[in-house]
Amino acid sequence: MTDSAITLRPPQSLARTDETPAQVRAELEAARARVKASLDKLEQSLGALGRFRETVRKHPALTIGGMFAAGYLLGRLWGRR
Repeated sequence: MTDSAITLRPPQSLARTDETPAQVRAELEAARARVKASLDKLEQSLGALGRFRETVRKHPALTIGGMFAAGYLLGRLWGRR
């Protein structure tokens, strides 16, 4: 199993009484850290696409214009069939 894999427990193991609240908190923190690391890695791999919302907020007219142009070109290409 990889480091970023989520471990699922069968339902009967969720009701374990041998874990203390501190152990449960520690397990949740470890899971939260793994999820955050996975998200950070994903954001880095996406590059500019990962910052799409930020780009749209900074340049809404340019983004809408680009989407319109892409849609127009795709429509022209598919419309020729």
